[in-house]
Amino acid sequence: MDLKLKKWLKWLEIIKIEVQQLVVDKDIFWSVQNLIENNKEIQKPSSFYQYLGDTYVSHSVIGVRRQIKNQKQSISFARLLAEIIETPEKINRKYYCELYKDSIVADLADGHFDRYCVKPGDSYVSSVIVENDLKKLKQITAKVEEFSDKRIAHRDTRTPETLPKFSEIDASIELLDKLYVKYHLLLYADGMDSLMPTYQYDWQEIFDSQWRL
Repeated sequence: MDLKLKKWLKWLEIIKIEVQQLVVDKDIFWSVQNLIENNKEIQKPSSFYQYLGDTYVSHSVIGVRRQIKNQKQSISFARLLAEIIETPEKINRKYYCELYKDSIVADLADGHFDRYCVKPGDSYVSSVIVENDLKKLKQITAKVEEFSDKRIAHRDTRTPETLPKFSEIDASIELLDKLYVKYHLLLYADGMDSLMPTYQYDWQEIFDSQWRL
């Protein structure tokens, strides 16, 4: 296997862990918000709620920032896409179709690979398609990145032009999830709908007990 492609596969494993954690944490945060919304007895001012919101914002903003920085020493989604754009021939039709070897859907390999090509039958992934994904990622996460750089990662003398809304932070995480699914399919020929796992236990069960005795 080509060394660069092997590196990308290793990076994708790391990216998966980090993006999945963002996806799970988003689900947990909003599930707790839903519990609060449905229980009038706990709908009262609380420093804990402020802490919970601040923690979610800080954690999520830093997590998103980690994936959109394209620096020499970074392992990030943005850098992965940037490197694919530079050398798209590393992900070629031959490599992709070999992933379908001995599969009952081997005859679908070429058609599936065409989704990553400008023209059906192209020999390798289109850099234009990957570049569009990178541009969209930078566009959707722009406010989150600015807020992280000027307030979360460190305190900048400059004030962010606008503060990101919860919905914009969530949209950034949702896009990372969507893009991961797309490139997981490209590099592994393995499909999934989302990085959101199925909980193996009822994590909300703790809320069924009285906390303060």
